[in-house]
Amino acid sequence: MKRQLHRTCVRMSAREYELLKEKSAAAGLSANAWLMTQMETNRPVLHREEETWGVIRFMDEAGREINAIARDFNSGYGSAEQLCKTVRLLGNVYERIYALRKKGYLHAA
Repeated sequence: MKRQLHRTCVRMSAREYELLKEKSAAAGLSANAWLMTQMETNRPVLHREEETWGVIRFMDEAGREINAIARDFNSGYGSAEQLCKTVRLLGNVYERIYALRKKGYLHAA
C-alpha cells in the first residue's frame, strides 16, 4: 500500500455521499480507493476557452436562425427551403459539439 502523502477534503450532499458509498461497495473498494481509481480512469473536464466559446457562439447564432424559422412556421409562412436550412443548422451544431467532445472537451461551457 502506498504511503499517504497528501490529504484533501471533498464536500458533498448526503445523497452524493450515499451514492459514493453504494458505488464503492459495489466495486469492493473503500470510498477513498474508489475515488482514486475514478481519477485514474476518467478524463478530466478540460476548459479550452477559445474553442469552447467558438462553439457556443456558433450554437447561439444557429439557435437564433432556427427560432426565426420556427416563428415563420408558426405564422403559417414557413417554406421547405427554411426547413432544409434548419436541418442543416442542427447537423452543423451537432458536428461542432461532437468534434469538441472528441478532443476531450466534455462540456461546451
